[in-house]
Amino acid sequence: MKKIALLLLFVSFMSYSQGINNYQYVIVPKKFDAFKTDDKYGMNTSVKLLLQKYGFKAYFSDESFANDTMNRCDFLTADLINESGIMVTKIRVALKDCKGNIVYQTELGTSREKQYSIAYSQALREAAKSFETLNYKYEGKSLPFQPTTEKPVVRVSETRIESVSTTNTDEKPVVRVKDNKIETKPNAPFFFAQPTANGYQVVDNEPKVIMRLYNTSQKNVFMADKNGVNGTVLLKDGQWFFEYYNNGNLVSEPINLKF
Repeated sequence: MKKIALLLLFVSFMSYSQGINNYQYVIVPKKFDAFKTDDKYGMNTSVKLLLQKYGFKAYFSDESFANDTMNRCDFLTADLINESGIMVTKIRVALKDCKGNIVYQTELGTSREKQYSIAYSQALREAAKSFETLNYKYEGKSLPFQPTTEKPVVRVSETRIESVSTTNTDEKPVVRVKDNKIETKPNAPFFFAQPTANGYQVVDNEPKVIMRLYNTSQKNVFMADKNGVNGTVLLKDGQWFFEYYNNGNLVSEPINLKF
């Protein structure tokens, strides 16, 4: 009986692997059906970064695509399956095809932490262990697709993804000094703010924590700690800035930050 059970488990695993390896791109919605608001507890951002970590090309549903000839069924869609109870948080990550069929789903990740933002993060990390044994490697056809670096605009129809194409440029940083204030222009990498107990942690796409933000009494103003450099992150005219003092000069660094 044990041999039969192991054989069935192996066949199931191989079926998952073969199916998932036919897909390269995953669309991550800005809001999972399990929640009422966008990126609740940073789950959507975390799932996107998780998929990128394990080799998928994952993009939010509102990010633009530089090619509009791809069929919707060339993509998978990520979903978060919430099986939580009163005392325990339980979630799975599922990847579905264009017909809603589950191509792959993780094992159940659980947490008994009482604070929801921490509990969902812990449960996701546990569920993510399934990707370590998946051994995903894309084996399908290469698709003529490149993401743009500008603010995304995407239109998804029932059968085809329609988008606005833009040019990807490798722009080097520009530094200007004016009235003892240093202003810099970044290469435009995007960072993601994930909720914590008293603010946010800012991560890159590895994901690696690059900055911590702490709430203040002012909306859109945070105390910030970036690798030991203390300053302020604030929103001005629709652009986020990290401001701090360096040798008596106020440095104002634009940062592309998504909450």
